[in-house]
Amino acid sequence: MPKKIITVAREYGSGGRLIAQRVAEKLNLIYYDNQIIDLAALELGFDIDTIRKAASERSSSFIYTMSSSSFQLPLNDQVFATQSKIIRHLAKEDKACIIVNGCADYVLEDFDEVLTVFIHAPLESRVKRVKEDYKEEHDDYVKFVKKQDKRRSNYYNYYTTKKWGQLKNFDLTINSDLGIEEVAYIIVDVFKNSYE
Repeated sequence: MPKKIITVAREYGSGGRLIAQRVAEKLNLIYYDNQIIDLAALELGFDIDTIRKAASERSSSFIYTMSSSSFQLPLNDQVFATQSKIIRHLAKEDKACIIVNGCADYVLEDFDEVLTVFIHAPLESRVKRVKEDYKEEHDDYVKFVKKQDKRRSNYYNYYTTKKWGQLKNFDLTINSDLGIEEVAYIIVDVFKNSYE
């Protein structure tokens, strides 16, 4: 069945966002990344920074607050539920798109028209990219990159029934050390070949 949506999950520093942007340009797809979080913030009525922080962390409490005899989920859970609703809505739309979101592959696992991609790279390459391309400054880059991966892993493992980064969860897993442009072309080819 032809694919109309690409989901991209990635290790921190792998260049996954850059690759997804290149793929979107080459295929003329609508690109969604932080826009999904921003839409969730709008729907929930919170400022974007608060929602972006909540969107990257799993809920740390099993306690649900009760107000006016109704239960309210913790903010992190509300954000995940709202993002999931937005992602499903995008998938039901007629337009083809690419979604950069760590859990989009899981949220859309019942949709046939989705190509799920996971982008990874050796730790040394990711540390180099964070230093040189992202221009981030940290005392210990290795520790920082590992911490970001751990945060993504905890979030994914908490909100899904799958394990973060497991190859069998994705249609395509690819090492970005092949080159940003090269990886983008590979994804484009796989996506186009789904129409044949």
